[in-house]
Amino acid sequence: MIKPIEKFCLEISIIYILFTLPNFTIMKYTLIAFLFFAASASAQKISTIEGGGKKLMIADMTFMDRITWGGYEQIGKAAQSETDGAANTKAIVAAVGKNSGYDGKVYAAKVCDTLTAGGHNDWYLPCQEETNVIHQNFQKLKLDEKMTIWSSTEANGTQAVTKYFYSGAFYNVQKVDLCHFVCVRKPD
Repeated sequence: MIKPIEKFCLEISIIYILFTLPNFTIMKYTLIAFLFFAASASAQKISTIEGGGKKLMIADMTFMDRITWGGYEQIGKAAQSETDGAANTKAIVAAVGKNSGYDGKVYAAKVCDTLTAGGHNDWYLPCQEETNVIHQNFQKLKLDEKMTIWSSTEANGTQAVTKYFYSGAFYNVQKVDLCHFVCVRKPD
């Protein structure tokens, strides 16, 4: 039986080998995506919050590094809802797919769409309105007040709406910039 520390050392060795091999870019990003999704399934905190007459379950993904919203594909009305994050997320994933224009890098909507956590697999990137509920509860969730999180609401062809906790303001940010994110779902 492999002890946890031996397993960790083996994983680090494999990662080092893959990153030092030339011409293995796709394999590298595949490994990063695998590790990213494996970590996301087991390490995030799950909380239930309420605000503005809405109740949401939150999977806190801020323990991970910041990531992009997705490529520069203009999705249009299908991802511009300020009130339907689930529909926005489905539209983003359908349009951006494997993010091949950006070396297959993972992106916020895809992570939420494929997340299985707390016995649920119906997570999505919150819409603009749902980020208000998260902002109202950011202290309860122990989120940094200087944090900016993605919403699933597309602002235009190259930008998406973000929520800045310190001021509570919305900002349109380039979709390929890096921000934190959380995944949400409506409780049963």
